Amino acid sequence: MVKVGDPVEIKLGYNCVRTEFKGYVKQVNLTSPVEIECEDAFYLTRSKNITLSGTQTLEEVLMACGLDVAFAEKLTIKNFVAKDTSVSTLLGRLKTDYGLCIFFDLDGRVCACRPYGVVSGKNVKYTLRGNVVKDDDLRYRRKEDNKIFVKAVCFKRDGSRIEATKGKDGRSVTLYFYDVENMQELAMLAGQELERRNYDGYDGSITTFLAPAVAPTDTAIITDPVYGERDGSYYVEAVEVTFGTSGARRKVDIGIKV
Repeated sequence: MVKVGDPVEIKLGYNCVRTEFKGYVKQVNLTSPVEIECEDAFYLTRSKNITLSGTQTLEEVLMACGLDVAFAEKLTIKNFVAKDTSVSTLLGRLKTDYGLCIFFDLDGRVCACRPYGVVSGKNVKYTLRGNVVKDDDLRYRRKEDNKIFVKAVCFKRDGSRIEATKGKDGRSVTLYFYDVENMQELAMLAGQELERRNYDGYDGSITTFLAPAVAPTDTAIITDPVYGERDGSYYVEAVEVTFGTSGARRKVDIGIKV
């Protein structure tokens, strides 16, 4: 009988079986058929409480939470106070206050980094109307139609905070940096990020077969035999896998161009 808290490992494949998910049973819904809701290692953070105070590095905070750290930004967190707070709530505060992307890998290790930061995976090749089953949700946008206003926030080594802005009259994006020396350097980095995000290219998602395997932080290399000028490489933000009697599919969410 399946119970809440039971460990779960899901493997999928045809000729080659691959582990797609490791985690725990979060909830059992007594419907017909029974629905089993699962969650990755984040599930364990809901039942752990932590008390913290003072100034610590991000890695020290994560380790104090009892987490196995795969990667942590070099970030000093000043006067961070948590009194008998659940680890899940604390991680939420870190994401909100410091703009961190926090996730767990298949081995249950935590990664805490800038979105589109140094954590990166493998390259995965896709050909439209080839190994891409559906591209209705994929849009091609042009640079001149993609105006962006960037607000850059930096947390310095001593825990203090500075801000800079770049661009105007566009979609507002807040970016986070860590340990930048001064305002001039921060403004330069904000300008570089503005250029990095303002490009001719795709956004949206594609639906593919189960193979090739892909995961968040991988790079999707998309080619189009008809419109070759649109070829490009993109950061994979999220992947949703479905499997049933009609086969298996991956929905791949495309992030910024890399």
